[in-house]
Amino acid sequence: MTYVEISVAGQHTKHQYFTYSSNKPLNNGQIVAVMYGKKQAYGIVCGSVKKPTFAVKPVVDVTAFTLPTTSILLLHWLEQYYPYQYGELAQLFIPPNISVNARKTIQPSTTEQPQLAKLTFTKDQQAAFSKIQESPHVLLHGDTGTGKTLVFLRETQKILNNNQSVLILTPEIGLTPQLEVSIKQNCNAPLFTTHSQMTPAARKKVWMQAYASNRPAVYLGPRSSLFLPFKNLGLIVIDESHDSSFDNMQSPKYHGLYVAAKLANIHKARFIQSSATPNVTDYVHAVAKKVPILRMQQMPLKNTPANGQIIDMTNKDNLSSNQLFSEPLLKALTSTIQAGKQSLLFLNKRGTARIVQCASCGAVKECPKCNLALTYHHNTNKLLCHQCNYNELAQPNCFSCGSTNLLYTSPGTKAVERDLAKMFPSAKIARFDIDSTKQEMLAQRINEIKQGNIDIIVGTQLITKGLDLPYLGLVGILNADTTLQLPDYHAEERAFQQLYQVSGRVGRGHSADNKFIIQTRLPEHPVIKSALARDWPNFYKYETSKRKQYNYPPFCYLSLLKITKKTSASAQKASQKALQVLQQQHIITLGPSPSFYATKNGYVTWQIIAKSPHRQQLLTALRQLSTDWSVDMDATSTL
Repeated sequence: MTYVEISVAGQHTKHQYFTYSSNKPLNNGQIVAVMYGKKQAYGIVCGSVKKPTFAVKPVVDVTAFTLPTTSILLLHWLEQYYPYQYGELAQLFIPPNISVNARKTIQPSTTEQPQLAKLTFTKDQQAAFSKIQESPHVLLHGDTGTGKTLVFLRETQKILNNNQSVLILTPEIGLTPQLEVSIKQNCNAPLFTTHSQMTPAARKKVWMQAYASNRPAVYLGPRSSLFLPFKNLGLIVIDESHDSSFDNMQSPKYHGLYVAAKLANIHKARFIQSSATPNVTDYVHAVAKKVPILRMQQMPLKNTPANGQIIDMTNKDNLSSNQLFSEPLLKALTSTIQAGKQSLLFLNKRGTARIVQCASCGAVKECPKCNLALTYHHNTNKLLCHQCNYNELAQPNCFSCGSTNLLYTSPGTKAVERDLAKMFPSAKIARFDIDSTKQEMLAQRINEIKQGNIDIIVGTQLITKGLDLPYLGLVGILNADTTLQLPDYHAEERAFQQLYQVSGRVGRGHSADNKFIIQTRLPEHPVIKSALARDWPNFYKYETSKRKQYNYPPFCYLSLLKITKKTSASAQKASQKALQVLQQQHIITLGPSPSFYATKNGYVTWQIIAKSPHRQQLLTALRQLSTDWSVDMDATSTL
């Protein structure tokens, strides 16, 4: 009889392994079935122990799978780097349908490679590629349209030639078909794609491929791909590395960028972050750690910069009969359609209905402590800070100019699509957002868009990412202020990134006379002006100064804590108890306060922001909290 410690996959496991007995020796990394309470669960063997003094349950079943050492090392790192329960972390490494037999090999997405593309590098691309050979970790900081993809795909082929596999992470399923085509054109190796829209059986087959095959291949997928049982990775690429979707919003809330960096370190693989708009925190860390930052500004195609224009929506001369569209934007849409080109209209509709903005001067009231927009609550007629709980009575007049013309709501993309159909009845319009049906999703219609068969594209943030549209002639940002004024310390960074990325869909050298228009009530805001000028250094200087002043990352470690109860009183009471625990550990706190999305299905959520200059100090405090708390370490959003 042997005794082993097992990390049982699932909830309520706290920060510990559990001891079980086995009739035969078990190896570290073996996936086994055990009884946990009254239910059967799977777990990962993490070590052998002496016979315990207490009674233990036997292992129920031993699967055919043993995770590679690299996966076990990553699991143990996660246990130390994050405050989450061990069982939540173990679940990441166990494939779906593990009890169902699957073939050990699958057919890749293509069985016959086409003739590889023979594209010539620009000087910037060649310099970046050469520098990659000298460093295990680089930040590929290239403007939109400068050919970052070709650089990391050439490095991908080099790694494949060395008989090693490559993992490429992408933030958006809608970008997968476009990236698949690029990989097939530039890399001579099997390609295996995995993402959440695939069936569990299909995803398990990809897991089996990574587990069983020694043949070098390219794996393409979202952040969950990091936990495939890779044997011999030579390169990890994070495309659009600034994107918030690399931050897992479901428990356990890990940051994909940090996990990818560690996985590359474990495999002794190269690591490439690729972005036109790197996150401020990532950039500061890269500078501090002396990670080479490879700047690319030269376009592979003849560079015809788009003509950018800010439309001041507080100026009545710019307004049309429709509140969504300025007169200059409507004229630009008309001329673009007449020229046979596409238009792309971007609107971020998240959470905008509760931000109060003056229609006359554009002013938004901010928290004096947190420098974040206050949120309006109609039931109490108060403006509330959802980070520190500061509040004040809402006034009928603008605090800045005295106007009574205050805006409380903002239409969404469906309203945009509806009004466009009335104004341009002969135009073919396509809308892409979270409400799109499977048939309407970007991945299903990407070829239709790239061939110019859509006249006007309408969407939220997913249309800002990585699309290369040859027929696009106009980009319109309908309300640049919606993202800008969210009560989140990342709001201005997200706004700049979205404006920069979506405006970068034009001016990529496909044609001349391209244009992007930014509609805003804050035309003098530093973020708006930097986005218009496509001036990343100026934005970076502005944002780091503000983060330092108000003690936000990268100048501290930050965690978002949330608790949900049946009543606001019970949520507030639990929050006060947690606050005492945190303050006893000398943790800096903001709140408690009601969350931005405070009520759902009859339940109420409160939150606390916890900050510390020392990660271990913060982790120690967080592990002392009740398991009722949802913890987001390294939170990239505090909403």
